[in-house]
Amino acid sequence: MSRRVCFLFDGFNLYHSLAQASAETGDHSLKWLDLVGLGRSCLHLVDKTAEIQSVHYFTALPEHLHKTDPTRLLRHKTYLRAITAHGPVRPQIHIGRIQQQAVRITTDTGLQEGRLWREKGTDVALAMTLVEILASGAADDAVIISGDADYLPAAETIKRMFPHISVRFGFPRGRTSSELLKAAPLSFTFTTASYAAHPLPDAIRLPSGKWIHCPSEWRKKLSSS
Repeated sequence: MSRRVCFLFDGFNLYHSLAQASAETGDHSLKWLDLVGLGRSCLHLVDKTAEIQSVHYFTALPEHLHKTDPTRLLRHKTYLRAITAHGPVRPQIHIGRIQQQAVRITTDTGLQEGRLWREKGTDVALAMTLVEILASGAADDAVIISGDADYLPAAETIKRMFPHISVRFGFPRGRTSSELLKAAPLSFTFTTASYAAHPLPDAIRLPSGKWIHCPSEWRKKLSSS
């Protein structure tokens, strides 16, 4: 029998890795990433019989940018539509929230106050979804795509509750966590080459029959030589 593997993507952790890789290489098409293809590429690290059971993507929409940076919000929405319309395995999208958080910092001129926008609730939602999947018997193994050490309690809890199930972390490039690696020693790290090898098609047909395309800002720049 094959091993059923569920993949859970921490969207913001992965995005920051993709953004860094894009900035360093100048290739912003890395952000147009096929999550299922990326997951399928590492199945052999789980088991030679492994197959994808489900893919879950946890994110939040930057609605607060609808006036100051509307194209960023549009790209985000376009990407979500693309990954849920492409291929036989369709990721399930879990939408969290982005909210303001007050911050205080001490500078040479004194105490400064400000507000930052932060994504909230992704780690809890991911952990609870994982527990739900494993408790229902729907998967034999799990891979969490994140390098956020906040998932350490979840990994330790899963190990206690489901000792027969292996939980690995697929660390996004540049976001490896020694704490998570210690808790899940079979974890691995994606590279820039991993991202580049799994792009979505430039054009994807929606169930409605309409087509959506990779945002122009993310399209691969062709060499003039």
